[in-house]
Amino acid sequence: MGSASTHFEKLTRCCMRCRISRFLNKTIVIEKAGVARVAIPFHADLTQNADFLHAAMLFEVGDTAGFMAANSLEETYSVLTVDYHINLLRPVRKEGIYAVGEVVTAGKTIFVARSDVYSDSGKLVAAGQGTYTVSKIPLTDLDGYDD
Repeated sequence: MGSASTHFEKLTRCCMRCRISRFLNKTIVIEKAGVARVAIPFHADLTQNADFLHAAMLFEVGDTAGFMAANSLEETYSVLTVDYHINLLRPVRKEGIYAVGEVVTAGKTIFVARSDVYSDSGKLVAAGQGTYTVSKIPLTDLDGYDD
């Protein structure tokens, strides 16, 4: 088993290779084992017709934060989202967002992570929880993990 910082760096690099991450100009930081932060800056093209940030962006950062928190604890295989539930608490207008995901329980094959989503001004805008399962996909098979 490698060092945690090396695994965190590889996992972050791998996730940042995803087209959606580059398209959304995300930032991803694994703060410590089981805790990750994901941010998306504001961009007008990500809004809906009332000029609020589209709810899909809140889901995206929340799920990714939970996923990264879970996979930070699994160093051999990629985890996959089984389900993710989100409660939208308030709309976001002309601000970026970030989510902090934290694993609340970790088993051999299942992780549960909570993720809170905030506007850049620090307001809690959504709260979510996801279930993630350990797949049979080796991390070393993913683009960017072993670069």
